[in-house]
Amino acid sequence: MSAEVIINGRRIPLSKREVKDLKGITIGDKIGFEFFDGAFQEMNLLFVRPKNSNPTPRNCAFMADRLKKLFGLPVVFILKPGPTYERQRLVDKGVYFVMSDKYAFLPTLIALECVGNRKRPIRLTPVAQYLLLFHLQVASLENMSAMAIKENVPYSYESITLGITCLADLDLCTKINVGSKSKAIHFPLSGKALWEKAKPYLINPVEKIVYCDELRNGESFPVCGINALAKHSHLNPDSENWVAITAKEFRKLKSEEAFVNLNPFDGQVIVEVWKYPPIKQIEASENCVDKLSLALSLANDDDPRVEQEVEYLIQNMKWKD
Repeated sequence: MSAEVIINGRRIPLSKREVKDLKGITIGDKIGFEFFDGAFQEMNLLFVRPKNSNPTPRNCAFMADRLKKLFGLPVVFILKPGPTYERQRLVDKGVYFVMSDKYAFLPTLIALECVGNRKRPIRLTPVAQYLLLFHLQVASLENMSAMAIKENVPYSYESITLGITCLADLDLCTKINVGSKSKAIHFPLSGKALWEKAKPYLINPVEKIVYCDELRNGESFPVCGINALAKHSHLNPDSENWVAITAKEFRKLKSEEAFVNLNPFDGQVIVEVWKYPPIKQIEASENCVDKLSLALSLANDDDPRVEQEVEYLIQNMKWKD
């Protein structure tokens, strides 16, 4: 049985899920809803249509979360026309939905639509750079779908799809068909050649640097900056502690008042706030940021010794792809 929905003025064909593909769904959900597979901007989606009246926005949110964990796909509700306040409550709860031909709330997916119509990007997004550096340093992503990649990296299916699109826009990868419904990533180049081609588009992973006298939280964060480079070279480490944290971790630590005398100038702890999580290298014996991100974070250091050691670090990389 087939159906369709209209998103952003485009007709999206849907195919009804067979019973064998509904494993894990509750009896109540099977009785009260129909389930369809569809794709928008090369992203696979699970569409859910109530057989009777629209469920409450709260119930939609709970159900979407449950189904996303079960199937690993973004969930989109196909709802009957409703009042403005109902649509607003769905938006507030982050529920993806299509309501007749006039209303649709799929912010990440509409962003994908914009990606397809925009000019070629000039830099990698943080997610795209994470995927590229993971591929080069940890494990190959060659011939993997976004769904498969999701099991290995700290990003959602939607974010990974956007990241792959960015890499493809810059001709660093292509998307190849895998079966009738899925696409996989393919890198025409490998190792040092891929790194060299990507260099004009790479970003500094450090969003900002702050200082404090002490970091009181009991967690161990990756070593970064000069002290990380010292672990891979003959340089002496600084007397200060260098740590890398994500922007999300920074906000959490700040709200917990874990920073003692947080300031933008000086301190015993130098905190680099990163645009993406430091990539964990499987064979690494030290808790340090990954080598390629480290090199990028030190690219603007004017100390010739640092420049020389960073160059040596790249020359001796063991590429994983």
